[in-house]
Amino acid sequence: MSPARQQTVHAVNGFAYGCVGADIHVFGDGVPLYVLQRWRPETRPDPAWLLDLPSRMPNARFAVLDFTGREEELVDLRHWRDHGPRLSVRWLHAPGGQGKSRLASQFAKESEVAGWSVVTAARDPGR
Repeated sequence: MSPARQQTVHAVNGFAYGCVGADIHVFGDGVPLYVLQRWRPETRPDPAWLLDLPSRMPNARFAVLDFTGREEELVDLRHWRDHGPRLSVRWLHAPGGQGKSRLASQFAKESEVAGWSVVTAARDPGR
């Protein structure tokens, strides 16, 4: 017989936060707004699939090329992670094509290796 489980949901200012499995679902007015879920690196797609449409290769989530550069930004992010508040969020913003996704992915990988829990916020759960 499995042990009893209990879930506590907190509602604050019209938003409810509840854990489903290992993911945190955030609801406003009964509608899912976003899910906080453990970060997982993208799996590399089949090379034949990429070659069918070469325009797929620059997509950051496929990480066709190894990450290089951005050392100054990584140093800044590491300092924030290691010397900032224990629980906090960092927002990366710039025009499209500037490398935000690759930088965030690289930093997430490094942070997991360093023993941190890495979480992503996904809009429209199920996407």
